[in-house]
Amino acid sequence: MKSNNTQTTIWNKGFIYVLIANIGVSLAQFSVNTYVSSYMGYLGMSAVLTGIIAGIYFGVAFAFRPVSGPAVTMLNKKKLLIIIYGAGIFINLGYALFPTVPLFITMRLLHGVQLSFMGSLAMTVAAEFLPEDKMASGLGIYGLSYIAAQAFGPTLAATLQSFGEAQFGAGGGYRAIFIAAAIFAAISTIPCILLPYEGKALDKEAVRALGPWYKNIVAKEAVSPSTVMMLMSIANVLIHTYMIPYGAYKGISNIAIYFTISAFVTVLSRPIAGRLADRFGPAKVFYPGILLTMSSFVLISYATDVKFIILAAVLASAGNGTVLPAIQTMTMQSVPPQRRGVASNTNFLGMDLGNFVGPALSGFVISQFNFSVMYRFALIPLSLAIIVFAMGWKPYLRQREILESKQNAVHKTIHHR
Repeated sequence: MKSNNTQTTIWNKGFIYVLIANIGVSLAQFSVNTYVSSYMGYLGMSAVLTGIIAGIYFGVAFAFRPVSGPAVTMLNKKKLLIIIYGAGIFINLGYALFPTVPLFITMRLLHGVQLSFMGSLAMTVAAEFLPEDKMASGLGIYGLSYIAAQAFGPTLAATLQSFGEAQFGAGGGYRAIFIAAAIFAAISTIPCILLPYEGKALDKEAVRALGPWYKNIVAKEAVSPSTVMMLMSIANVLIHTYMIPYGAYKGISNIAIYFTISAFVTVLSRPIAGRLADRFGPAKVFYPGILLTMSSFVLISYATDVKFIILAAVLASAGNGTVLPAIQTMTMQSVPPQRRGVASNTNFLGMDLGNFVGPALSGFVISQFNFSVMYRFALIPLSLAIIVFAMGWKPYLRQREILESKQNAVHKTIHHR
């Protein structure tokens, strides 16, 4: 793969292919995930069991990170992309063909294994195609592939569910979503095949230099920003897991508009936020961004009609669109380039743990209280995220100075030769 040191522009062929692939696989993911909780209700599961099973998807991904992290670092990334993205075809077809609780759970577990590779692998490859001085801007643009999927996935899924239900009954609606997700997964595999990559895994000497496999699971330098990501994920996963059931609970029939508004605002805010983070540093955008996110959860919890939901979508997407690229940039810049696969894995370990804990805790909160209280509960992890970020900021700056001094020393040595 071309080193990011040779890239002068974000819009190179490799980055574009990764971006397209991620749009397809994320569209499949968010189409399915938005309707998982209601589908489990259709299968007859209780609210508590629904929360547990929804979280298991992320729990399995978390459990497999010790395998996926070293694999992403050491193995051929192009082949991994093809295998992992292609697996989504068979998993989503499995959802469609086996509409029973045991088999649904089995497919969900396999889907979690896929997730353990998917995000960190794609983000690592994307970062390798980005120029160093445009990392935040590039990762902000890369993150838009998720945002586009978050917007169009649920909306498209709602259309497919309505069509399938009208034609074939309730089960037909869900099958239509799963089949469409399989098609998106197939489309996402094509740019992985076309990716301009040399096709070489690390040689034995390079693998030995990285150390034992267990040292390539977590990058200790990236633990602080990844903890912030975990705490934000605990809160943010509640929106995508429970927004549709919350609309039914509140009697807001068109609540899915949240996802469309969210995508539109994020498309506008992320590139701007990325440039601001590159210019002024992540801290300047983190604090105002997370306050916007917190205010959105308050609005959702008190929503009585769609106007509250629209305003909450604007605030949440502006907040997350500002915060998440900054945190991801801190993660990737905390380590030398050859360890970015490990740093990316650490980032997604945090996300997986948050996405696992969030639904499990929220299922309990809903059973004891209600959906509104559950959304107010999200303010707790977001408040903790502010504290963790503040504690980790100075260590991050010191680590950046160390890495820059080492890189300058290497450049001087090469120049003298």
